[in-house]
Amino acid sequence: MNTEERGEQASLYALGLLEGDELIAFQRALNQDPALEALVRELQAASNLLARTLPKVRAPAALKASILRQTVPPDPVPEPVREPREAISFEWMQWIPWGLAAALTLGCGILWFGKSALSDRVARLTKENGSLQLRLAGLESERNRLEVRINGLESEKGDLKIRVASLENRDALTDVQNVVLAPQPGVPANSEVTAVWDQRRQAGVLDLTKLPPPPDDMSYQLWIITADSPKPVNVGLLAATGQRAAFRAPQPVGQVAALAISLEPCGGSPAPTKVVYLGRM
Repeated sequence: MNTEERGEQASLYALGLLEGDELIAFQRALNQDPALEALVRELQAASNLLARTLPKVRAPAALKASILRQTVPPDPVPEPVREPREAISFEWMQWIPWGLAAALTLGCGILWFGKSALSDRVARLTKENGSLQLRLAGLESERNRLEVRINGLESEKGDLKIRVASLENRDALTDVQNVVLAPQPGVPANSEVTAVWDQRRQAGVLDLTKLPPPPDDMSYQLWIITADSPKPVNVGLLAATGQRAAFRAPQPVGQVAALAISLEPCGGSPAPTKVVYLGRM
């Protein structure tokens, strides 16, 4: 039973016009549905109120004579009268308030169920609107995060442009230098160390593939010698031989005059003890 049928049967039930199986089925549904019971109460109250508010119709004078003629034997010569039509008309008029009440009750039922359906739809739309608002907030947060990321990438792009321009303008013969660290007296003559030094970056790379391993109780230590300072700059111990090793000046240095490798006790020394490889720039 759809909404319109429920409203129609509720209106008929409120007017006492349901009969038979329809009445039994509706009463069963009425006992199981509090909302339907509330609707019936409202419709009954509306129909009673409408019946009380309609104007009273005074019975025609001919009605009384008609009733008396039906209770007293008629005269031998009947006279043509029109009372029956008036009585029928009056009886028809008596049904007007109840017809209006039925129409009003039916209309109220349809409106009530329409209001219920509209309320359900409003609640569903409100819930959907809440979900959309949450999704919109999430998208806004994601947009802000992407904007921050884009700004960071733009900044990195600018830094890279500056770095590329700097590299394009550099003089490779002046900034990057190759040097061979030759073995000193007492070191095998067939051993050597080659290096590349980048003055701008203050860093370089050593090729230690031809450097023999140090004694067990000794370590190799790298030094930077500059033209403006008589004291060598300690770069640190060389951890391994037989491979390449990158290094960096521990502090800004001026123009490098030479690179040196010394043989020191394990743990290193604050100043060179025995220089075994030396390469001048």
